[in-house]
Amino acid sequence: MSAIEYKGDEFLYAVAVEDDEGETLIRPFNQTGGSTNISSDSIDLATKDKSGSDYGNVTQEVSLEGLVTEGDPFVDYAKKAIRKKKFLKIYEINTRTKVAEHGMYMISSFERSYSNGEFATYSLSGTLNGDVTEETLTEVPEGAPTTDDNTDTP
Repeated sequence: MSAIEYKGDEFLYAVAVEDDEGETLIRPFNQTGGSTNISSDSIDLATKDKSGSDYGNVTQEVSLEGLVTEGDPFVDYAKKAIRKKKFLKIYEINTRTKVAEHGMYMISSFERSYSNGEFATYSLSGTLNGDVTEETLTEVPEGAPTTDDNTDTP
């Protein structure tokens, strides 16, 4: 039996969006990248008997990127969340196993870029507030709807 490597597109991010009807898990359309970074400060120990290092503060950060796409509720939701100083519940999903980790993230930056002649893009960075929770999803949220090549456009 050989080990099967993962590809980047087998991991995606989703966000829990709250409205009057409750919470809905949405997948930002046309994600082009994402990452999770866990880091720790170091506490140095030096006594007459021993020396070494121990864990200090542990920080987890998430970043995601994508194309700004018509009909995607994520971009407006993220923009409003940072302006209102709201935390986002962000999920990191393994699409092979449907195992997901989620936590509440403070959005430290949300950037939209519009270059002439290029696709409009967004990038989001956030820092975990509290702990992560692991769960197995019953289904992976749908992404951007496919375009129908047979439709007539004016």
